[in-house]
Amino acid sequence: MVLSIDQFKQLLEDPFIVLLDARIPEEWMQGHIPNSLNITPATVKYAVAMGMIDKSSSIVFVIDPQLEKETIAYFKEAGFSNIKGYLEGGFSSWENANFRKDMLIEVEADELAMDIPFDEFLMPLDIREEAQYNDGHIKNAVSLPLSEFMDPGSMSELDEHFNIYLISDTGNINSLAASILKKQGIHNIRVVTEGWEAILNLKEKFTFESIKKANVTKTDSTKTSFLED
Repeated sequence: MVLSIDQFKQLLEDPFIVLLDARIPEEWMQGHIPNSLNITPATVKYAVAMGMIDKSSSIVFVIDPQLEKETIAYFKEAGFSNIKGYLEGGFSSWENANFRKDMLIEVEADELAMDIPFDEFLMPLDIREEAQYNDGHIKNAVSLPLSEFMDPGSMSELDEHFNIYLISDTGNINSLAASILKKQGIHNIRVVTEGWEAILNLKEKFTFESIKKANVTKTDSTKTSFLED
Protein backbone atom coordinates (compact mmCIF):
# COMPACT_ATOMS: atom_id res chain seq x y z
CA MET A 1 0.00 0.00 0.00
CA VAL A 2 2.82 2.40 0.87
CA LEU A 3 4.83 3.14 -2.28
CA SER A 4 8.45 4.20 -2.48
CA ILE A 5 9.21 6.97 -4.94
CA ASP A 6 10.54 4.39 -7.43
CA GLN A 7 7.47 2.17 -7.11
CA PHE A 8 5.24 5.21 -7.43
CA LYS A 9 6.96 6.45 -10.59
CA GLN A 10 6.79 3.02 -12.15
CA LEU A 11 3.04 2.84 -11.56
CA LEU A 12 2.58 6.27 -13.17
CA GLU A 13 3.92 4.84 -16.42
CA ASP A 14 0.78 2.74 -16.70
CA PRO A 15 -1.71 4.72 -18.86
CA PHE A 16 -4.64 3.20 -16.97
CA ILE A 17 -3.49 4.50 -13.59
CA VAL A 18 -5.38 7.52 -12.23
CA LEU A 19 -3.29 9.81 -10.02
CA LEU A 20 -5.39 11.41 -7.29
CA ASP A 21 -4.00 14.14 -5.06
CA ALA A 22 -6.28 14.09 -2.04
CA ARG A 23 -4.68 17.02 -0.23
CA ILE A 24 -6.67 20.16 0.50
CA PRO A 25 -7.02 22.51 -2.52
CA GLU A 26 -4.69 25.15 -1.09
CA GLU A 27 -1.82 22.65 -0.88
CA TRP A 28 -2.50 21.24 -4.35
CA MET A 29 -2.45 24.75 -5.85
CA GLN A 30 0.89 25.56 -4.21
CA GLY A 31 2.51 22.54 -5.85
CA HIS A 32 1.46 19.21 -7.35
CA ILE A 33 2.53 16.42 -9.69
CA PRO A 34 1.60 17.17 -13.32
CA ASN A 35 -1.60 15.41 -14.47
CA SER A 36 -2.77 14.77 -10.92
CA LEU A 37 -6.46 15.27 -10.21
CA ASN A 38 -7.23 17.14 -7.01
CA ILE A 39 -9.99 14.93 -5.67
CA THR A 40 -10.58 15.00 -1.93
CA PRO A 41 -13.16 13.27 0.25
CA ALA A 42 -15.18 16.50 -0.04
CA THR A 43 -15.19 16.54 -3.87
CA VAL A 44 -15.07 12.86 -4.88
CA LYS A 45 -18.86 12.78 -5.32
CA TYR A 46 -18.55 15.39 -8.11
CA ALA A 47 -15.82 13.40 -9.85
CA VAL A 48 -17.85 10.19 -9.79
CA ALA A 49 -21.07 11.92 -10.93
CA MET A 50 -19.20 13.48 -13.85
CA GLY A 51 -17.74 10.14 -14.91
CA MET A 52 -14.20 11.41 -14.41
CA ILE A 53 -13.40 8.37 -12.30
CA ASP A 54 -15.34 5.31 -11.27
CA LYS A 55 -15.04 3.08 -8.27
CA SER A 56 -13.14 0.41 -10.19
CA SER A 57 -10.46 2.83 -11.46
CA SER A 58 -6.84 1.89 -10.72
CA ILE A 59 -5.78 4.65 -8.33
CA VAL A 60 -2.57 5.86 -6.74
CA PHE A 61 -2.66 8.66 -4.23
CA VAL A 62 -0.70 11.65 -3.03
CA ILE A 63 -1.93 12.28 0.51
CA ASP A 64 -1.09 14.54 3.44
CA PRO A 65 1.20 12.28 5.54
CA GLN A 66 -0.81 13.22 8.63
CA LEU A 67 -4.03 11.91 7.06
CA GLU A 68 -2.93 8.78 5.20
CA LYS A 69 -4.94 6.19 7.13
CA GLU A 70 -8.10 8.29 7.31
CA THR A 71 -8.03 9.19 3.61
CA ILE A 72 -7.47 5.63 2.37
CA ALA A 73 -10.16 4.34 4.77
CA TYR A 74 -12.62 6.92 3.42
CA PHE A 75 -12.10 5.94 -0.23
CA LYS A 76 -12.31 2.23 0.60
CA GLU A 77 -15.54 2.71 2.52
CA ALA A 78 -16.88 4.75 -0.42
CA GLY A 79 -16.43 1.67 -2.61
CA PHE A 80 -13.15 2.28 -4.44
CA SER A 81 -11.89 -1.25 -4.92
CA ASN A 82 -8.68 -0.88 -6.93
CA ILE A 83 -6.41 1.34 -4.85
CA LYS A 84 -2.78 0.56 -5.70
CA GLY A 85 -1.22 2.62 -2.91
CA TYR A 86 0.02 6.04 -1.91
CA LEU A 87 3.36 7.83 -2.13
CA GLU A 88 5.42 7.46 1.02
CA GLY A 89 6.08 10.90 2.50
CA GLY A 90 3.50 12.59 0.27
CA PHE A 91 4.27 15.40 -2.14
CA SER A 92 7.45 16.29 -0.23
CA SER A 93 9.01 13.03 -1.47
CA TRP A 94 8.34 14.10 -5.06
CA GLU A 95 9.81 17.56 -4.43
CA ASN A 96 12.87 16.17 -2.67
CA ALA A 97 13.57 13.95 -5.69
CA ASN A 98 13.58 17.09 -7.86
CA PHE A 99 10.97 15.76 -10.26
CA ARG A 100 8.92 18.16 -12.36
CA LYS A 101 6.02 19.80 -10.57
CA ASP A 102 3.23 22.20 -11.41
CA MET A 103 1.28 24.88 -9.54
CA LEU A 104 -1.82 27.02 -9.91
CA ILE A 105 -2.17 30.79 -9.55
CA GLU A 106 -4.90 32.07 -7.25
CA VAL A 107 -6.15 35.67 -7.62
CA GLU A 108 -8.47 37.86 -5.62
CA ALA A 109 -11.68 39.16 -7.19
CA ASP A 110 -10.36 42.72 -7.31
CA GLU A 111 -7.36 41.56 -9.36
CA LEU A 112 -9.76 40.02 -11.88
CA ALA A 113 -11.62 43.34 -12.05
CA MET A 114 -8.36 45.17 -12.77
CA ASP A 115 -7.26 42.66 -15.45
CA ILE A 116 -10.49 42.56 -17.49
CA PRO A 117 -10.14 45.96 -19.27
CA PHE A 118 -6.51 45.36 -20.28
CA ASP A 119 -6.39 41.73 -21.42
CA GLU A 120 -8.15 40.96 -24.70
CA PHE A 121 -7.55 37.23 -24.22
CA LEU A 122 -8.98 37.11 -20.70
CA MET A 123 -11.83 34.61 -20.36
CA PRO A 124 -13.91 34.56 -17.16
CA LEU A 125 -15.00 30.91 -17.10
CA ASP A 126 -18.09 30.57 -14.93
CA ILE A 127 -18.36 26.96 -13.73
CA ARG A 128 -21.52 27.41 -11.68
CA GLU A 129 -24.70 25.66 -12.80
CA GLU A 130 -26.57 27.17 -15.75
CA ALA A 131 -29.44 28.53 -13.64
CA GLN A 132 -27.00 30.43 -11.42
CA TYR A 133 -25.19 31.81 -14.48
CA ASN A 134 -28.49 32.91 -16.03
CA ASP A 135 -29.46 34.78 -12.86
CA GLY A 136 -26.31 36.88 -13.10
CA HIS A 137 -22.71 36.74 -14.31
CA ILE A 138 -19.77 38.91 -15.29
CA LYS A 139 -20.28 40.48 -18.71
CA ASN A 140 -18.85 38.26 -21.49
CA ALA A 141 -18.20 35.39 -19.09
CA VAL A 142 -18.39 31.93 -20.66
CA SER A 143 -20.65 29.40 -18.97
CA LEU A 144 -19.25 25.90 -18.57
CA PRO A 145 -20.75 24.12 -15.56
CA LEU A 146 -18.44 21.67 -13.83
CA SER A 147 -20.94 18.93 -14.66
CA GLU A 148 -20.09 19.39 -18.37
CA PHE A 149 -16.30 19.27 -18.06
CA MET A 150 -16.10 15.72 -19.39
CA ASP A 151 -18.09 16.59 -22.53
CA PRO A 152 -15.68 17.16 -25.47
CA GLY A 153 -18.22 19.39 -27.22
CA SER A 154 -18.53 21.70 -24.23
CA MET A 155 -14.76 21.91 -23.88
CA SER A 156 -14.13 22.66 -27.57
CA GLU A 157 -14.06 26.45 -27.26
CA LEU A 158 -11.30 26.42 -24.67
CA ASP A 159 -7.68 26.52 -25.76
CA GLU A 160 -4.32 27.59 -24.48
CA HIS A 161 -4.25 31.12 -25.91
CA PHE A 162 -6.99 32.26 -23.49
CA ASN A 163 -6.14 33.52 -20.03
CA ILE A 164 -8.79 31.59 -18.13
CA TYR A 165 -10.10 32.78 -14.77
CA LEU A 166 -12.20 30.11 -13.07
CA ILE A 167 -15.24 31.31 -11.15
CA SER A 168 -17.19 28.85 -9.01
CA ASP A 169 -19.91 29.51 -6.47
CA THR A 170 -17.70 29.84 -3.40
CA GLY A 171 -14.33 28.68 -4.74
CA ASN A 172 -14.58 25.22 -3.19
CA ILE A 173 -14.41 23.29 -6.50
CA ASN A 174 -11.84 25.49 -8.28
CA SER A 175 -8.93 23.11 -7.85
CA LEU A 176 -10.98 20.11 -9.01
CA ALA A 177 -12.01 22.01 -12.16
CA ALA A 178 -8.48 23.30 -12.76
CA SER A 179 -6.96 19.83 -12.39
CA ILE A 180 -9.37 18.50 -15.04
CA LEU A 181 -8.44 21.30 -17.44
CA LYS A 182 -4.72 20.77 -16.85
CA LYS A 183 -5.04 17.06 -17.47
CA GLN A 184 -6.65 17.95 -20.81
CA GLY A 185 -3.72 20.18 -21.76
CA ILE A 186 -5.10 23.60 -20.79
CA HIS A 187 -2.64 25.20 -18.39
CA ASN A 188 -3.13 28.96 -18.63
CA ILE A 189 -5.50 29.05 -15.68
CA ARG A 190 -6.08 31.22 -12.65
CA VAL A 191 -8.71 30.65 -9.99
CA VAL A 192 -10.69 33.41 -8.33
CA THR A 193 -10.48 33.12 -4.55
CA GLU A 194 -13.92 32.57 -2.97
CA GLY A 195 -15.50 32.65 -6.43
CA TRP A 196 -18.82 34.34 -7.10
CA GLU A 197 -19.29 35.31 -3.46
CA ALA A 198 -16.15 37.47 -3.60
CA ILE A 199 -17.23 39.06 -6.90
CA LEU A 200 -20.61 40.03 -5.45
CA ASN A 201 -18.82 41.76 -2.60
CA LEU A 202 -17.17 44.02 -5.21
CA LYS A 203 -20.25 44.81 -7.33
CA GLU A 204 -19.07 48.32 -8.11
CA LYS A 205 -15.98 46.98 -9.91
CA PHE A 206 -17.75 44.66 -12.38
CA THR A 207 -20.32 44.86 -15.15
CA PHE A 208 -22.97 42.18 -14.88
CA GLU A 209 -25.40 40.50 -17.26
CA SER A 210 -28.29 38.10 -16.83
CA ILE A 211 -30.29 35.89 -19.16
CA LYS A 212 -34.04 36.12 -18.93
CA LYS A 213 -35.95 33.24 -20.43
CA ALA A 214 -39.38 33.81 -21.96
CA ASN A 215 -42.33 32.69 -19.89
CA VAL A 216 -44.80 30.56 -21.83
CA THR A 217 -48.37 30.85 -20.59
CA LYS A 218 -51.23 28.84 -22.00
CA THR A 219 -53.92 31.45 -22.67
CA ASP A 220 -55.58 30.03 -25.75
CA SER A 221 -55.61 26.37 -26.74
CA THR A 222 -55.77 27.32 -30.44
CA LYS A 223 -52.41 29.08 -30.37
CA THR A 224 -49.32 27.11 -31.27
CA SER A 225 -46.66 29.51 -30.01
CA PHE A 226 -46.18 31.88 -27.10
CA LEU A 227 -45.12 34.44 -29.75
CA GLU A 228 -48.80 34.77 -30.71
CA ASP A 229 -49.83 36.19 -27.33
